[in-house]
Amino acid sequence: MTMLNKPGKHGPIYHLPPLGEPPPLSVQFLGINYCDTDYSNIRKLAKITVMGFILTGQGIVKVDSHTHTARQGDVFILPAGCYHEVNADPNHPEQWSYIWLNISGNWILKMLEAYQLLPHVVTSQCGAGPLFEEAIESAIHKSVEEMQNELQIILMRIIVTLSETLRKRGEALSSAVQAIKQFLDNSILQPFDSNQLATQVGISTRQMNRLFNREVGTTIYNYVITKKMESAKLMLLDTQLTISDIGYRLGYMDPHYFSNLFQSKTGVRPSAFRKLFSKIQ
Repeated sequence: MTMLNKPGKHGPIYHLPPLGEPPPLSVQFLGINYCDTDYSNIRKLAKITVMGFILTGQGIVKVDSHTHTARQGDVFILPAGCYHEVNADPNHPEQWSYIWLNISGNWILKMLEAYQLLPHVVTSQCGAGPLFEEAIESAIHKSVEEMQNELQIILMRIIVTLSETLRKRGEALSSAVQAIKQFLDNSILQPFDSNQLATQVGISTRQMNRLFNREVGTTIYNYVITKKMESAKLMLLDTQLTISDIGYRLGYMDPHYFSNLFQSKTGVRPSAFRKLFSKIQ
């Protein structure tokens, strides 16, 4: 265990170096942050995925252009390949503290995509706290050898818990919003037509957007763009498709428009993203 006291925070950090060849999915660092009111942490293009569980207080987390409030009992996910910003809420009376896991390897992005967690930066009150606490307890009391596999198992249990929570909550969405979301999830590789969707659901575009935003917590446009950029990242990592081909498959006929949109959402061009993350496969 290593205790670090950096400006804005303090708390234990545990380092679990890989034994032999690094696995495609591993937790090499984890710990607890006890944050001052001025705490801020920014990664302009993160090479790691961060998962956190809020113990006390309230903070603000940002992934690319989307900002969310994280409160006691919530879990947040900051995926690799994105802009990350984490800040304590200076106006909240209680100290912000959270358990965090730094996850290396691009397999975590594939797992989050498979369990449909990439669009969900913050999941509220999902009951995953004991799993994060179990990870910390294991890091304190067990050897690095024992922890290599155990942390991967804990991580999978966290992912399944979050996915199950969101599935149950999705079932509580209104029938109209369920239909909208299903249509969007099944049409990510197609150009988005809001009028077509509204006609299919049987309501006006204005009512459709209002319902979706109220129940899902984001606009239909932002949801579609976020899903398309997630798909673009995975294709950049997993295929040899050209940038133009990836844009075309996502419904963007103009490769320059697609490249500019990708940069506006991630901070880098698709080619730079592929080059950077191919080194840490």
